[in-house]
Amino acid sequence: MQLSELGKKLPAKLLESLSKTQELRPCQQKAIDTGLLEGKSLLVCSPTGSGKTLVAEIAAVKNILEGKGKCVYIVPLKSLASEKFEEFKNKYEKLGVKVAISIGDLDSADPWLAEKDFIITVSEKLDSLIRHGAPWISQVATVVIDEIHLLNDPGRGPTLEILATMLKKILKNSQFIALSATIGNPKELASWLCAELVEDAWRPVKLYEGTFFPNEVDFFGGKEKITIPEKFSEPAVQLAINTIAIGKQALVFCATKQSAEAMAEKISKANANVRQVDLAKKILHALPKPTVQCRRLAKSVLRGVAFHHAGLVQKQKSLIENSFRSGAVKIICCTPTLAAGVNLPAFRAIMKSLKRYSEKWGYSYIPVLEYKQMTGRAGRPGMEAFGEAISIAGSEDEAREIYDKYICGTPEEIDSKLAVEPVLRMAILGLIASGFCRTAESVIEFFGDTFYGFSYANDYEIKSNASRTSSAAPSRIEFDLGIMKILQKLKDYKFIEQNAEKIYATYLGKRVAELYLDPESAFTLINGLKIADVAETQTISYLHLISSVIEIPNLKFRKSDSEFLQEKLIELEQYLLAKPPSEFSWEYEEFQDSFKTALLFEDWISEMSDDELMEKYKIRPGELRTKLANADWLLYSCQEISRILNFKDLISELIKLRVRMKHGLKEELLSLKKLKGIGRYKARKMFRAGLTSIQKVKEAKYELLAGLIGPRTAVKVKGQLGEKVEPQQIIKKGQSGLSDYGAVV
Repeated sequence: MQLSELGKKLPAKLLESLSKTQELRPCQQKAIDTGLLEGKSLLVCSPTGSGKTLVAEIAAVKNILEGKGKCVYIVPLKSLASEKFEEFKNKYEKLGVKVAISIGDLDSADPWLAEKDFIITVSEKLDSLIRHGAPWISQVATVVIDEIHLLNDPGRGPTLEILATMLKKILKNSQFIALSATIGNPKELASWLCAELVEDAWRPVKLYEGTFFPNEVDFFGGKEKITIPEKFSEPAVQLAINTIAIGKQALVFCATKQSAEAMAEKISKANANVRQVDLAKKILHALPKPTVQCRRLAKSVLRGVAFHHAGLVQKQKSLIENSFRSGAVKIICCTPTLAAGVNLPAFRAIMKSLKRYSEKWGYSYIPVLEYKQMTGRAGRPGMEAFGEAISIAGSEDEAREIYDKYICGTPEEIDSKLAVEPVLRMAILGLIASGFCRTAESVIEFFGDTFYGFSYANDYEIKSNASRTSSAAPSRIEFDLGIMKILQKLKDYKFIEQNAEKIYATYLGKRVAELYLDPESAFTLINGLKIADVAETQTISYLHLISSVIEIPNLKFRKSDSEFLQEKLIELEQYLLAKPPSEFSWEYEEFQDSFKTALLFEDWISEMSDDELMEKYKIRPGELRTKLANADWLLYSCQEISRILNFKDLISELIKLRVRMKHGLKEELLSLKKLKGIGRYKARKMFRAGLTSIQKVKEAKYELLAGLIGPRTAVKVKGQLGEKVEPQQIIKKGQSGLSDYGAVV
């Protein structure tokens, strides 16, 4: 069927914006036949690139143009939200559809969204908007849940499940469109969503899956074998260089960050004829002061090969992704998280290993679902007739096992990860604070309507970890008792109160819910702030307090840290708001983790460089900035809690510490940081030269300032202070090359 055949079933403006001669793809045709245009809710399961996103777009834009209401489009990652926002804005704003993205501040109702039609967001932000009572939620006619298989993810899944359950209850007459490429139990999930199931296996680009051993790719009869000359000892290098030789691109999936970096370096050395100088310079200078990691990445990128993982800062990730799309970067060695992130297809997906190490199980095979996510990146629609997904095997037996387990395998069933007590604590307080549940019975009823409750009916339980055992679950009575236990804990914390008729949140409890904190964490912060209000404190007091809650994944204690940590503990213990447990208790290891993390933060605000922090704490710049973002949120939460508890003296200290954490500087540089364009390194240069205040900067000659922070920055600083620099005064400065930093030879 052609789109033009839909005629009056679609608004004229929408039909005109789409290609009238475009032939509907199989999953799109099935969705329409199943009732997409009649407003039916659908779960669409089809491969990557099969066109399922357009199914959601048609439903959303049709409902908007027909005046039925807004659309919220939920994606798992901020990077994916940004990608969708740009795409939908370009496609639909010309039709009069107001497209918006909301992924930021979790302590805001974003009232401006009331004027928007098509809102792209992440599950945590939408949950927060509901907690803040955003009135426009009731106007939503279409809910799109992209990558719904992430219900299975212990990190993101519980929030998404709670959110979906709430939206189903709030928006009973709205159309729900859920999308996924990999679900093992789609009928069960569709039934829970009250949606019709649309399944299709068609891909616009044929995918050939095979194994590589020893120097031959075997596609098991699906395609002729490929023999690759054995020029290099490592199989992944052989495959990558072969990919470049045939004019194609590849993603090489590696188990760890270290492996991705090492593999990129090996491939780049074998691809010595390429020189991407401009890109390498941009990569090198993504941070104010290049690090060892920046230099390693720049060296690899110079030869058209990059590594990509959570240790990179966002600017470097974006440069690599855009350069891969343009063809400047031929190979990306990445961790599997890239497969679940931005849309980055390649001709080949190369799986260096299908095993992962865990402390509990040692090396074991990854889930089929994860394999399917990685192989789904192979083949670029509109650019190639087929794609190749190649797994490297260590033996013929392993090649056969990969064929049986993965190539012929089906994804595991989606299994709710909701029944974890920290998640339930947070969810229950949120439900009560938003007025969604007003009695203990309604709380219990709500959880019975989740995917967890749906899956287990009366046989489900609250567990202390994210895994589900295969043993028979306890009775419904035990689950109810678990809910009641959490409610009692929330009462003890004074986050909720109960009378004969209903349960309601206290003002403190409502703010804890709005701040998106685990109630247990909030209680820890409150107790620490109470001590801080009457005790002598230092910055370590607050840094260790926020490192003592689960919102910040802590650094892990290593045996080599023992002497260093012990020395610092002797020095700083008197200032800690959360006192260390007995060193013989099981909790002491957790304390060491949190104390080490606090010391990392203290070194950061003491102006220790990224390289020094990498050397001392084994933490990469991207990972550090993720922790800093979480730390900022917790310090802001402490600030808000201090307002409620009337701890006035703490507020200014917390505000000051937040600025220092954001920029990584000592207190003496705070006044200089008010100048735009002045970071920690330039501020320190100015301070050392005697420019210790705004007034002294104002009095300084332009030539002195230019020698310290560069001509262009000096002009901008003088402009901020009301002084115009004449053109003849401006100092010319040559551009620094990559070799200035020892990045390339």
